[in-house]
Amino acid sequence: MKNRFFLALLILASAITVHAQGETTMSLKQCIDYALLHSASVNNAQLDEYIAAAKVGEVKATGLPQINGEAAVIDNPQLRPMFFKGDNQFIPAIPGVTPDPNNVIAVPNIFQLRSSGEASATLTQLLFNGSFLVALKTTKAYSELSTKATQKAKIDVVEAVKKAYYMVLINGERINSLNSNIARLDTTFKQTQALNKSGFVEKLDLNRLEVRYLNLVTEKQKFENMSALSVALLKFQMGMPAKENFILEGNIESLKATLMAATETTDMDYSRRIEYSLLESQKKINQQILKNVNAGYLPSLAAFGTFGYTRSDVRFGNLFTKKWYNFSMIGIKATIPIFDGLSKHYQAQQAKLEIKKTENNIESFKNAIDLQVTQSSITYNNAVKSLETQSKNLELSKEIARVSKIKYQEGVGTNLELVNAEADLKDAQTNYYDAIYQALVSTIDYQKSTGKLSAE
Repeated sequence: MKNRFFLALLILASAITVHAQGETTMSLKQCIDYALLHSASVNNAQLDEYIAAAKVGEVKATGLPQINGEAAVIDNPQLRPMFFKGDNQFIPAIPGVTPDPNNVIAVPNIFQLRSSGEASATLTQLLFNGSFLVALKTTKAYSELSTKATQKAKIDVVEAVKKAYYMVLINGERINSLNSNIARLDTTFKQTQALNKSGFVEKLDLNRLEVRYLNLVTEKQKFENMSALSVALLKFQMGMPAKENFILEGNIESLKATLMAATETTDMDYSRRIEYSLLESQKKINQQILKNVNAGYLPSLAAFGTFGYTRSDVRFGNLFTKKWYNFSMIGIKATIPIFDGLSKHYQAQQAKLEIKKTENNIESFKNAIDLQVTQSSITYNNAVKSLETQSKNLELSKEIARVSKIKYQEGVGTNLELVNAEADLKDAQTNYYDAIYQALVSTIDYQKSTGKLSAE
């Protein structure tokens, strides 16, 4: 039994030493900073911001001067014929063509040359368009929405990293406590083993201690596996590759210091919740969409100008050797909507209904926030009270285990009493660590429900 215990400690110490080589020590803030830099959800949200900014630029660009160039050369080996009524007064003047009042006569095209070419550039400038002006405001609202979405993604990452970080530290503390329990029980086992050989205690007492020892070793293995899983979860929440390793700073006392003072449910400032702010931004977008539909009824005005060169010739090759002649044209074009088949009317109806839906969602979310704040506040206060109770229970269990061991060593206590005291201590430790974790999680939940969980 003794050899097995020290061999286990040696293996554990070696594993910890090897595992620690080359590892980086990280605090909670460092874990959060790493996650905000490497989290896929945050990175994608930031990419959405860039996409929104590009869309703003795209809309603005439609209001800038637009320049288009065109060039074409055409050769007609056989020109399209011209058609005249048979009694047209020009028919007698065309050589080889006989007037026929009863037929339509096809004659060679005498007004078009075989080859032609043209090159031009056209500049168009939007002077007024109501939809364009509204679209500019809408794109700004989209940009604002994407910025808030990034903020929400960061808050979600901070929440996930904090909970995973706390779980890793709690599991580490549990393993340390189990190691202490195992070491203490091993000492008692060795003492009992010596007393058994001397005939002072029964074999049953020794077996009872061994059973307890094996249960503790099994419990420790379970928490070691849970600890490895919680580390993997933390890496996942941080966006860290699984092969990278680190050591976390902090301990139970540092975690307890992060707990808030007793909370009281006060009037909620809904705007602190990023989700509420997102709904408000969505409402603004829907309102801008309605304005854009209505702006479609307004006339639009644009200026344009074209400058180019042209030539026609009887031979295609002459287009590239003979002189081309320039031409130009400028003007202003007004487009006045008259009747669109009521499409804008129904678009406006849809936009109004979308606004109403968003308003309903906002009111519903206000009620949800009130419920979340009340619920998280109660949960937090209950968790703190439970932590206080479990902390007292742990101290009492430690004292009972200490006294039971002394009584057993002095022969005035029973082996069963000692084993039960050790079991109660282990249970008290488990309950204590569970209470700490629940208190920490409830703190995060309360901060999030009140909009005080920051991504900074």
